[in-house]
Amino acid sequence: MKKSTKKLVSVLLASAMAAGMLAGCGSGNGNGSTGDSKSSSAVSGTSGDNLNADTSEHVDLTMYLIGDRTPDFDEVYAKINEILEEKLNCSLNVEFLSWGEHDTKYSLLFSSQEDFDLIFTASSWCHYEQTVSLGGFAPLSEDFIKAYAPDIWEVVPEMAWEQAKIDGQIYMVPNYANEFGQEVLAVRGDLMEKYGMDDITSWDDLMKFYKACAADGIYASQGGPWYPFFQSQGYSTTGGAPKGGELILYHTQDPEDLEFQYIGEWDAFREYCQEMKDLVDAGAWSSDVLNSSDERQTGLLTGRTASMSWNLGSCLTYGKQANEEHPDWNVTMVDPNKNLSKKVNSYINNGVAINANSKNKERAMMVLNEFYTNPDVYDLAMLGIEGKHWEAVGDDQYKVIDESGYGVASNCNWGWNNCTIQREEYLENRTALDDKYESIKDAFNNNIKEDHVYDGFNFDSSNVSTQFAAVEAAIDNYYNPLINGLVDDVDASIDAMNAAMDSAGIQDILDEMNRQAAEYVAEKEVK
Repeated sequence: MKKSTKKLVSVLLASAMAAGMLAGCGSGNGNGSTGDSKSSSAVSGTSGDNLNADTSEHVDLTMYLIGDRTPDFDEVYAKINEILEEKLNCSLNVEFLSWGEHDTKYSLLFSSQEDFDLIFTASSWCHYEQTVSLGGFAPLSEDFIKAYAPDIWEVVPEMAWEQAKIDGQIYMVPNYANEFGQEVLAVRGDLMEKYGMDDITSWDDLMKFYKACAADGIYASQGGPWYPFFQSQGYSTTGGAPKGGELILYHTQDPEDLEFQYIGEWDAFREYCQEMKDLVDAGAWSSDVLNSSDERQTGLLTGRTASMSWNLGSCLTYGKQANEEHPDWNVTMVDPNKNLSKKVNSYINNGVAINANSKNKERAMMVLNEFYTNPDVYDLAMLGIEGKHWEAVGDDQYKVIDESGYGVASNCNWGWNNCTIQREEYLENRTALDDKYESIKDAFNNNIKEDHVYDGFNFDSSNVSTQFAAVEAAIDNYYNPLINGLVDDVDASIDAMNAAMDSAGIQDILDEMNRQAAEYVAEKEVK
C-alpha cells in the first residue's frame, strides 16, 4: 500500500497567516467582516434582520465540560446561575466528561440524542471536526452570533472565526487567547538533584531522567511521553486527523515540507516504540497503565510518579499543588525541547459549540456571551468565589486565597478564554516554581516558530466518514499499547496495526487529506 503521501506542489508565503495566529489582545473583530451580513441565520426559525432575544420564558440549560467536578464547583455555579436568572431568565446545569472517558463518551452524547445545549470542544484533541462531520453541532451564522452574542462578535478576531469554519460554516465559538502547543513537564526537583541533573532540556536528558527513576524503583511517569517525542522531531498533530490528530503528523518546524506523515510508516515512530518498550520493561511506569482511570495529574500529586507532561499552565497549577502538599518534593518545570522554536495554538484549540438538537439555541448563545464577556461571570468560572477562593488586587489582578475547593482555571473554563478581561495573578510570595514558569514562558514568547500553512488546516472527514470511523474503531487495539511500550514485539505490532489500518481505509483518508490540503494551500496563496 502507498502510505507515503505525495509532495504537494507549492511554496508557501507563511507570513500570510502570521498576523492572525500571533495576534495580541489589543484588537477585536471590529467591523464584523466575516461573511455576508445579509445571509439568513443557520439556525432554524431565525432570520437575520428579525432575530429577537426573547427571554420571557424561563429555560433550564445543560452544558458539558471536560475534566472532573471540583468540591466547590456547584457552589460557584450557583452564584453564576443567580446572574443568569436575573439577566437571561435561565439556569445552567453542568455535567462533566472526565479526561479518561471523553474519548469514548463524547460521540455517544450525540448518537444517543442526549438532551443538552452547550459543550466544550476543540480542534483535533476534543472532537470538533469529527462531531461536525456527524452533524452534532449547530452551524452558527454571522447574523445569529451578532444577535445573541454581540459582545463575543466584537471581541473574537476575524482569524479565529476563519479557523472555526468547516466547509465555509462556523460550528464553534473559539476562545481568544494565545496558547502554546508545546508540552513541558512538571518534575520532582528533589529527584533531579538526587540524580545529578540541574535541568532537562533535550530528549536525551528526559530519557536519562526516566532511566534513573526506573533504576531507583520509582515510576517516572504515567506512560510514554509521545507528545514530547514527536515535538522533539519537529512534528505536530494534524487538525481533524484520526486519534485527535496524532495518527497523521506534519513537520510544523519546516514551512516548506507539505508532506503528511502517517506514523505507521515513520521510522522514528518505530524507534520511539522500541525505546518505550525498553523503558516499561525497566519499570519506568506501570505495566497496567492502560487499565488505569487516573487523571493526568494523579501520579504526580500522589507521589506515584516523578513527573507529569502537559501544557505550561497545567504544569504550573499541579506543580504548585504538589509543592504545597509536599514541599520537600521541590517540583519544578522543564522543557525537554528547549532548543526548538514554539508553535502557537490556533484559536480553535479551545471553544464551545451548541448541540444541533438543542431546543434553546438562542438562549444558549446568550449564556455563552455572559461567560465570555461578563467580568463577574468570567471571574467566577475561572477563579471561583471572591473572598473564599481569591481576592481582587486592583482592577486586573487576583491573589489566591484557597485553591483546594475550586482551583484557578482548572474547571474547563478554557472554552471562553478572553484575554481582554482575564485577570493576571498577583504573586505576593513568589516561589522558585513561579520563577521557572515565567522563565519558560518568556523563552517561548521569544522563540515563536515561523508559521506553517498547516498550522491552520483542519481536515474535514465527511467524505471518508466510513473509513474514518473504521480507523478510529481499530486504532486503540494497537496505538495505546505501542506508544506506552506495552507490546511483546514492536515490529510485529506495528505491522499488525498497519494491516488493520489498510483494511480500515487509511489510504483513502490520506488521499482525501492531500486533496483538501492542496486546495487549502492554493487558497492561502491566492490571498
